[in-house]
Amino acid sequence: MIGVTLGSYEITDKIGSGGVGDVYRAVDHLLGRNVALKFLRPGLADCAEVVQRFHAEARTLGQLIHPNIAVLYCMLREGDSLAMVMEYVEGRTFGQLLAAGALPPERALPLLLQALEGIGHAHAAGVIHRDIKPSNLMLSGNGCVKVMDFGVARCLGTVRQTRDGHMIGTAQYMSPEQVRGLESDARSDVYAVGVLAYEMLTGTVPFDSENEYELCRAHVEQPPLAPRMLAPGISAELESVILRALEKDPADRFPSVHALREALQAAAPASDGAVRSPDPSALDTRFLATPQRVDLPVATPPEREVAARPPRISLARRFGVALPIGALALAALLLGAKLVRSPGVPPGAPAVAVAAPLAKAGPEVASTRARKLGSTPPAPNGARKAAKRGGNGWVIRRD
Repeated sequence: MIGVTLGSYEITDKIGSGGVGDVYRAVDHLLGRNVALKFLRPGLADCAEVVQRFHAEARTLGQLIHPNIAVLYCMLREGDSLAMVMEYVEGRTFGQLLAAGALPPERALPLLLQALEGIGHAHAAGVIHRDIKPSNLMLSGNGCVKVMDFGVARCLGTVRQTRDGHMIGTAQYMSPEQVRGLESDARSDVYAVGVLAYEMLTGTVPFDSENEYELCRAHVEQPPLAPRMLAPGISAELESVILRALEKDPADRFPSVHALREALQAAAPASDGAVRSPDPSALDTRFLATPQRVDLPVATPPEREVAARPPRISLARRFGVALPIGALALAALLLGAKLVRSPGVPPGAPAVAVAAPLAKAGPEVASTRARKLGSTPPAPNGARKAAKRGGNGWVIRRD
């Protein structure tokens, strides 16, 4: 198959093999990306019923869009070959992570919680995985867990009990009801995740045997060894969660992977990043009774508002011109005076102020009033002539 081009996909190398088919990496020349092509074995692809159920499951899987699920892009048929075109995940499988042995709880539990997120999303869409094992879970380079190979065992309706070289096969993760050929549901995936958690924390599966019959019988009849006997660092709470997930009767297990996830998160050590309520006795209360001063910033008006305001005019500038004019007008009103020019005065002679009617005042009084109004000083005594009555008032002039 390597070097073969199917449509726009050029197969470059083989990346996996299973009981029902092989998985290859290919380059999509149209979109310029790597994809994973999972082919059914030729004998299975010739079975009309298997192909029909395979298509129905693929349509369901194509709608499972979740960060923890490898995306199914499309189905591909080329001659007698039938394949799923799926997201290619660059990273390591859980089997490769476990090759060096068990993982500490603070490392293993976050990976399990991510996987349960993806499996729970599939369950909500009515898809049961039925083949959860380390080779079907991958950890990408950015730390994201991807669940692979959804629904193949279910759509085929067969029991897969094969080994992939040194990798642990499906038989080690099958629930008792699957071994007995009974109908399975979401609680079968709960059992498989329990087996996976047991292996990740202890470094071994709860049941293993070279004899397939003995292995299946152990799932149905034999109780698992307590995980703390293999890994003393596991807490009693975490051990209790794992053993409940491995109950023989589905009714005694967690009813859903969501419930299993919550139980694992509650039993996880504090260092795994789980959010926990603070212990009131551990709080430092020295700062709780001390009032803290809070200085609020003073808002500064925008510059445009300041520029829009009219300039302030001082009272001196505003009334500096109006006050003298008003004073003169008031003085004229009080005195009732008006300026006139006597017909007898030559055009070039200087005029003197004319007072209000002074019919009863004498020349001296008129002269005094004229001086108060700002007229020129009177002539020396003896130099003035007698005033001459004319018009409606006294006219005072200089000879």
